[in-house]
Amino acid sequence: MDRPELRPGHVRVAVRASSVNRADLLIRGGTYTSAGSVDAPSVAGLDACGEVVEVASDVIGINPGDRVMAMVPGGLAEEVVVPAAAVVPVPSVWSFAEGAAAITALMTEHNALVTAARLQPGESVLVHAATSGVATQAIALAKVLGARSVFGTTRSHSHSPVLRRLGLDELIDVSETNFADRILELTAGGGVDVILDHVGGPYLGDNLRAAAVKARIIGVGRLGGATGTLDMEELARKRVEVIGVTFRTRSDEEKFAIVQALRQVDLEARAEALRPLIHRIYPWGRVLEAQEELAANQHVGKIVLEVR
Repeated sequence: MDRPELRPGHVRVAVRASSVNRADLLIRGGTYTSAGSVDAPSVAGLDACGEVVEVASDVIGINPGDRVMAMVPGGLAEEVVVPAAAVVPVPSVWSFAEGAAAITALMTEHNALVTAARLQPGESVLVHAATSGVATQAIALAKVLGARSVFGTTRSHSHSPVLRRLGLDELIDVSETNFADRILELTAGGGVDVILDHVGGPYLGDNLRAAAVKARIIGVGRLGGATGTLDMEELARKRVEVIGVTFRTRSDEEKFAIVQALRQVDLEARAEALRPLIHRIYPWGRVLEAQEELAANQHVGKIVLEVR
């Protein structure tokens, strides 16, 4: 492919690492549209982390040599050209692989917790599919933002010690226990204030049961399906908000606003608390193997591809 052209307001980044996301599998299957014209080959990757090698003349505050991370379609490339407003500095104690592992999850979950859910210090959070890369970042981020309790669901208790180190208070094995029943036990019948749902439709009814009065249910992912049944009477009684989030329908300006909101966290100061959980790092050339491991759903945390 041709080298991407540096445009006004953009920076050129030599990619050192890129995380593996489910969108990559959709791109391979031809059901996910990446950036570029319809005639251009689809390029996998939702993010990139690396070193700035060139800066447009109108860009201020970013210099060659800066270590940056960004959500960028087609991140699985030697170089990417990214709007300056979309890049986030990599904390000094993080590797390029950690930056790649963190950025998509941080932007997704910060937007879900802060903008959509309006999480307040002292509130409780339930994170579904807690072993996924974005969910592990959500657990740590919720604690940093002041959540009183963070609960998670999965299909195995074996990962509980790992997730507890991130700040999880209890991991609920949904293969053994109904999560709504357990949440009501843990909260003395009160329910949780915020639910980050990465599973989708099948959990909708029990999400409402597990929700506190005036809770916010944030639909982040639909791994288990897109449709479910909702008790509208219970929705009204509890005054619960059900909010969907996605990046696909956001304008560039909306995405830049998410980056600006994330920068308010002070990632440098919170670097240790928010250090991403990496399941495995593959060398760049083993991309198909990395994607197949993601598809197998046995990982905990992020899978990353790294230039070596």
